Amino acid sequence: MNNESPQVSVIIPLYNAEDYIKVTLMSLQNQTLQDFEVVIVDDCSTDTSLAIVNQFKEEEELGDKIRVITLEKNGGISNTRNVGLNFSKGKYVTFLDNDDLLVPKALETFVDIADEWQAEVVHTHSHYQNPKDANHQGEKILFRMASFEHGNKKNLKSPPYLLTNDMSERMTNFSIYGIDWNVWGKLFRRDFLMINNIRFPKIKLTEDLIFVFQTLLFAKKYIMIPDGLYIYRYRNDSTLHKDRDKNFLRKIIGVQIEGTKILNDLMDGVEHFADHFEDREKVINFYMNLELLATKLMQKKFNDREDYFEMLCELYAEHFGKDATFIAFIHRIANQAHPNTAPPWPTEE
Repeated sequence: MNNESPQVSVIIPLYNAEDYIKVTLMSLQNQTLQDFEVVIVDDCSTDTSLAIVNQFKEEEELGDKIRVITLEKNGGISNTRNVGLNFSKGKYVTFLDNDDLLVPKALETFVDIADEWQAEVVHTHSHYQNPKDANHQGEKILFRMASFEHGNKKNLKSPPYLLTNDMSERMTNFSIYGIDWNVWGKLFRRDFLMINNIRFPKIKLTEDLIFVFQTLLFAKKYIMIPDGLYIYRYRNDSTLHKDRDKNFLRKIIGVQIEGTKILNDLMDGVEHFADHFEDREKVINFYMNLELLATKLMQKKFNDREDYFEMLCELYAEHFGKDATFIAFIHRIANQAHPNTAPPWPTEE
């Protein structure tokens, strides 16, 4: 391996993954392509994760490929990934979460396709490993395929293909889940990210959606391939699977507001959206609906009582002051199912 310029930098944000990180690293040790580096950014772990990484670095064959950056202050997943990107040296970069896996031919497949097509982005499928799929004896774990063709697996058998350069078509595909917005399971050419200043935003959720959205705005060669190269391991203790409470709702509302601003600013910088407001609307509608999904269970938990509405007003007031009641009302209505009834106003036949 050329330590100065490896083919791929694998960036792993590390935070409290002592039960997972060793197997994650083993999946890299088993890669058929070996010209890569591993950039691990520890975000102030409070368990034994960092010790496990350091032991692995000393004892395992993969050790000489690993670089560890230890942050002095916890900054969250966006900051951690951005630090890893800044320290990376590879021609290409890919992001691997500290509890997930890459199949053995992942890096080889990524690089072969990227080189063949001269692509800025290579977009693959992912497998989902869910412990709930295990049989009663716990002896077998099933893997579910996640397709970038929303509910349609036909392209699992298709050869690699170039994503359209028509921005309207890209936005349509993005807004109907036709393009998976998770940052993992993808390869990015590093100089493409740097030239276009593509980074993770400073928000606490859906940061990868905004990162991938930026690549859709600027990539001239965005390649979709049918292979499932990434294995996502479902964790019951992840952020989105914890009990909903007031702080969770505060976080979601903050993300809704800040994420929408970021997306609007990004689209303001692209000429296409000046003449195609419908595409801007698709993106914002998709993003807001996605964020509202995160609060639906909480609204159901409170059975849409008055105290839930009061909570919404209080949290929106932190952002909008006296306008909070109106916005909270719109939020609550948006989260309710639309009844199949006639509108309360006369309509023309």
